[in-house]
Amino acid sequence: MLTVYYRNGDLLIPVEPATQITDDLLQKSLWIDLVNPTAEEESQVEKWANIPIPTREDMGEIEESSRFYSENGAQYLTAPFLHLAEDDHRIVSPVTFILTDKLLISVRYAQPKSFVLYVARTAKSGNGLINSRTNSLCVLLGIIETNTNRLADFIEGVSEKIDNASHRIYRRPDNKRPMSTQNFREILNEIGAHGTFLSRMRESLSGIRRLLVYITANSSPKTQAKDTRAWLKTLERDTQSLENYVDFLNNKINFLLDTIVGLISVEQNAIIKIFSVAAVGFMPPTLIASIYGMNFSFMPELSEKWGYPAALGLMVISALIPLYFFRRKGWL
Repeated sequence: MLTVYYRNGDLLIPVEPATQITDDLLQKSLWIDLVNPTAEEESQVEKWANIPIPTREDMGEIEESSRFYSENGAQYLTAPFLHLAEDDHRIVSPVTFILTDKLLISVRYAQPKSFVLYVARTAKSGNGLINSRTNSLCVLLGIIETNTNRLADFIEGVSEKIDNASHRIYRRPDNKRPMSTQNFREILNEIGAHGTFLSRMRESLSGIRRLLVYITANSSPKTQAKDTRAWLKTLERDTQSLENYVDFLNNKINFLLDTIVGLISVEQNAIIKIFSVAAVGFMPPTLIASIYGMNFSFMPELSEKWGYPAALGLMVISALIPLYFFRRKGWL
């Protein structure tokens, strides 16, 4: 899908399909958004902007030189954006921004909600993003700011869920009762999912911060404006602080995982201890029962009336003595 956006006052107006895009519209357009573009749409944009459009395979390259470079007077910037996949899992996909003096071209094969939120915001009067000085770089920074704010909301939500999981481990109402296997499995799955989500957010934040650093390092007349430089610095600080907080949450998750593994070991040791004590406790009665189960003809107490209860009593006493000893030692 190909959508062209142009400025009208303080609004960003979308135009689609491509048949409605005229030369006059292209002259005043600020942003061309390519979503799952066809070969025909790519050729059309290449003809309009006189620059090549990277393929999907090119966007997947992870080398720094393949993600940030200049060609034909345009800056090619690729960063991973978080989005919702078809199976309701959030994954990261590369989004390429082609920044020229007059135009921003975005190429993406995913639907990050930050784009939808930015478009919705710029479609409202008094949005504070679009004005007479807005250029293609401002549109790019606006998209990045929207995405950064969204990631911050995600991080806050994950932080709260991690705290809830921590309370379930340390502050259970029935803290005297051991956690069941089902409890351990649920918490491990939950914490593992949070850790995976955080790693994807960390990947997105890291790519966005490198993009901002590249823009700042390769200064152009657009970045010389005081408000633009301040905006870039603010976004860099925001992404850096979010990266640091994600690292803190990852350390917290690792600590919780170590705690759960330790609790599982404690529960396993407690079960093994019970069986060990039971085995030791039953050894003396088993010895006594074995003695009186021998087939010797001369065992005088077997013919006495008190022989049977005496043997039973001796078994009980021999079982209680080890248990009492373990209790005194604090092993039970």
